[in-house]
Amino acid sequence: MEKNARYSETVKGDFRTYFFDLKQSEKGNPYLLITESRKSKESEGEFERDRILIFPADLDKFAEALGSVIQHHKEKVDTPAG
Repeated sequence: MEKNARYSETVKGDFRTYFFDLKQSEKGNPYLLITESRKSKESEGEFERDRILIFPADLDKFAEALGSVIQHHKEKVDTPAG
């Protein structure tokens, strides 16, 4: 765990790894950092990373939207096409 990380979860997929890190800024402000890491197609042995920061004021809205998208996906996958 990084030095300013307060809690971390890792999700390993087939071709990507996702890191969910609750962190604290130097000023003591908390935030969520989501990182996607994947092997570089251009440089062997290297990884590409994309990051998004979510601050506490937006965390509930973010979680609600993510939950809604996941629910919609589950309903589409669980419902036979017809």
